[in-house]
Amino acid sequence: MRKTIIFFIASFIYAGIATAQTDYEMLEIMYLKPKPDKMKELTKAMGEHNKKYHAEGPYGVSVWSCELGPHFNQLAWVMGPCTFTALDSRPDSKEHEDDWSNNVEPLIEGTGIEYWKYNKDLSYVPENYKLTPKVVWTVFDIKPFEGYRFKEMCKKIAEVYKAKSYPYNFQVYFNQFDSKEGRDVAIEVGFEKWAFFDRDENFKKDYEEIHGEGTFQQLLDEYRDVVVSVEDEVAEIIPEMSGTTN
Repeated sequence: MRKTIIFFIASFIYAGIATAQTDYEMLEIMYLKPKPDKMKELTKAMGEHNKKYHAEGPYGVSVWSCELGPHFNQLAWVMGPCTFTALDSRPDSKEHEDDWSNNVEPLIEGTGIEYWKYNKDLSYVPENYKLTPKVVWTVFDIKPFEGYRFKEMCKKIAEVYKAKSYPYNFQVYFNQFDSKEGRDVAIEVGFEKWAFFDRDENFKKDYEEIHGEGTFQQLLDEYRDVVVSVEDEVAEIIPEMSGTTN
């Protein structure tokens, strides 16, 4: 609700004088539930559709199998990076619509769609980073009007990643619409193999080396003050269903 209130306030203030803001990156994520015993047909149909209509640019699509979390056994259909303005020119020809309606839609059940805007200033991506075959999306429910404090936490964490040249990413996304599920912020970390979760964890030491002794406990205290709940989603890319894997 808070984002909706702010949106309407801003609309009144800037009505008639606002200009388009398209210098950002956003992902459209559609969660899809395959119908029982239709995965083989769906893999073929969706793969052909995405490779024909969603192979590159703002409409490029990668498809992920949700292996853990609230969307377990579902697919995450991820388009972008794009902008809201780009959505107005998304593929919508009769041929495109007929292909989806006749060949893909009968094999799935839609479960939801979300728009996540990337915040580059709060994120870290290592040099020469490439899309990994697996990701963990950690999704946070933030207390009302405490987003600015969470952003400051992310900024400090990203500074540690950068200073220590961590080999994995830390990318922060903000949900652009309210939902009763409280999915406000998502942090993405990519990894190659499940052994990633067995790595030695020295983050507390690294954090205090960058920000000072005792600051890690301050980070934890701040986290408890602003976060309502958190949940992890682990997903693995399905190249044969994707239009792009870049």
